[in-house]
Amino acid sequence: MDKKQYIKNLAELYFNGKIQPAQEKELFEFIYLNSKNMAIFREWEKEWIASAINDSELNLAWDRISSRIKVKKSVSEIKIPSAKRFHYRQLLSIAASLLLVLGFSYYCYNYYQIQNNEAYFENEVPYGEKSKIILADGSTVWLNSGSTLRYSTNFNNKNRSVILEGEGYFEITKKGGLPFKVLTNEYEIVVKGTKFNVTAYNDDPYISTTLIEGKVEVNYKDKTYVMNPGEEMKLDKATGEMQQGIINASHINSWINNYIEYDNITLQELMTKLSRRFNANIIIRNPKLNDQRFNISLRNDETLDQILKAIQKIIPVNVQKENQKYIIN
Repeated sequence: MDKKQYIKNLAELYFNGKIQPAQEKELFEFIYLNSKNMAIFREWEKEWIASAINDSELNLAWDRISSRIKVKKSVSEIKIPSAKRFHYRQLLSIAASLLLVLGFSYYCYNYYQIQNNEAYFENEVPYGEKSKIILADGSTVWLNSGSTLRYSTNFNNKNRSVILEGEGYFEITKKGGLPFKVLTNEYEIVVKGTKFNVTAYNDDPYISTTLIEGKVEVNYKDKTYVMNPGEEMKLDKATGEMQQGIINASHINSWINNYIEYDNITLQELMTKLSRRFNANIIIRNPKLNDQRFNISLRNDETLDQILKAIQKIIPVNVQKENQKYIIN
């Protein structure tokens, strides 16, 4: 058996959820050796998907892999801006996507079939974790806790569009003829080869895009906003008002390095971010504290308890722990 056939056998074991850790490591080393090997792996992935004959086989593959990575979540309906909604759902782990977050937390990839027969990959990051993805075009995406990224199986061939729920930091490669687009549940971001951060959690009152390098355009309600480095575009979802301004963008992506750095952040915003990061239940009991603003910079991988103690020294609050909840008075 030649080397290529041996690696292909490892890939098939991976797709079917039967690969051993040592074999998995060997497979990843082959894939990351060069772009040619990545392309070969993509072809094997397509062959494996095409070989799935019926739903029972797909479900069996999903059960095998979901038990291995210990993550499983059922999704009944996904919202996609300016596109038909998913009406049919198949849970299918896609190994080609799983490998892209190697070395980061737990993750979950699903496979969806929509009405026009176009399929989507999904990367879902649980609270308390984060994930790094290298897309087929060479672009890099970091996903923060509680975030989801979806993209078509035709990504980098027919389009370069991704759908984001949550927070993501993007470093995008240039490619002529196929602009990179980020779709949120409120507006669309058209990228010109750049570095930027997007926060678009469904339960947040706003959606924000912060540009670090390059150029992006934000399309919202038939209007186009052009952004320059150091600017933030913030949409108030309740009022529909769009605000564009200059901010200190140097630390906007600090979360990918486990740093906590915010300027002029409210206590409520910070507690929301910490709740996601540490998968914790933090309650501000006195609503008058919600709008307290302050600056914070922590770079030593502090625990949640240490962070809350530091906050008590910055603003006059008292933090108590009650039955696995943090209460702020």
